[in-house]
Amino acid sequence: MGHDAFAHHALGSAALMLISALHVRPDQTATELVGTSSVPRATAYRTLQRLADHGLVRHTGETWALVPRALEGFGIRLSDAETGHTLAQGWDQVAEQHGTWGIAARRKALHTAERAAYQQALDRFAEHRSRAVQLMRKETWTGIPAKTNGQTVRPLQDEATRAWNLHTALYYKAGGTPWRMQRHSSDLATCYVGVSFYRSTSGNELHTAVAQVFNERGDGVVVRGGTAQISKTDRQPHLTVSDARQLLLDALAEYRTTHGHQPARIVVHKTSNFTTGETDGFHEAADLREIDHVDLLWIQRRGAPHLYRTGQLPPLRGTSVQLDARSLLLYTRGSVPYFRTYPGLYVPQPLLIRPATRGTDLLTAGMDILALTKMNWNNAQLDERDPLTLRTAYRVGSILRHVPAGARIATRYAYYM
Repeated sequence: MGHDAFAHHALGSAALMLISALHVRPDQTATELVGTSSVPRATAYRTLQRLADHGLVRHTGETWALVPRALEGFGIRLSDAETGHTLAQGWDQVAEQHGTWGIAARRKALHTAERAAYQQALDRFAEHRSRAVQLMRKETWTGIPAKTNGQTVRPLQDEATRAWNLHTALYYKAGGTPWRMQRHSSDLATCYVGVSFYRSTSGNELHTAVAQVFNERGDGVVVRGGTAQISKTDRQPHLTVSDARQLLLDALAEYRTTHGHQPARIVVHKTSNFTTGETDGFHEAADLREIDHVDLLWIQRRGAPHLYRTGQLPPLRGTSVQLDARSLLLYTRGSVPYFRTYPGLYVPQPLLIRPATRGTDLLTAGMDILALTKMNWNNAQLDERDPLTLRTAYRVGSILRHVPAGARIATRYAYYM
């Protein structure tokens, strides 16, 4: 029955804590109960009186004790109950008398359903609303207090940094461009595509989360693809030739719709290796759009070798080492000369970049990835570890998993921030 009997007069958990304290040690004074039950003094006095009104406790002199049958709500029955005292009505009877039977279960189910419905409605509403909204949890600004002492557990940035983070995101959602990548006049117009995967809400099917498409300005669009399959070789999700081709074609179509032109160069980022089918599919899509420059980059986030430099600080941000003709080690986080220190809490983990096609300029690929780590407009931090193409993968996937397969989705990345 839970709190059903206590739903009337807002007794709640304070009543349960007092009853528990009296069950462990009967005949306590109100002052003693404040300490043994951890209930504030004023609340303890009010709650004890209400429990007495319900016939669950009795007051003898300065002490309080449970009456016989008071613990039957826990399934405890006292066989040697005294007959000279007024027996409690019992929790079930109290709940029925006040019309609160089952209210706790109904309230819990209602709140659970409301939270789920709100989250799904908010995620799906992105395709219908014309403006991107900014939601901020209370804990983002106040921190998450500990249950024991009320102190902040989650470390908070200073107010100025939090304000910059919030208003940078708002500025982008309002249609502005906070900053952009540097681009030389001789550089090709490039379309950066991040491919990631997510599971459906049922957990049975693995879908392509997105082709997260960005240009040099950081303007992003989102495209959902087909169902991926887990490879028996590396246990990683992969696309078929046709799915890879269609995913990139859809991404290029959204790119053209958004920016008014086709890119001259395509760069695809992926956290798993490229199969032959994926490589062929992406190249077929580029050939259909007559795009000659295609770079397919496998970006490994774990297992890369580490570098060490003289002194106590880690390598500088931007340090890269070409291990061989087909792999580049890149530190996207590290010591910053301007700060004369490393602005981080943990040892920085480098990225290992492996091209899936020949002819890729590893130095250019590394510079692109380093620049894309500065393009997350959801905050004002300019030294993210992952490039924007991969950084957004989890956030977008966690939203799209709630959208039905046939439903239209919002394509602008601002809706997923």
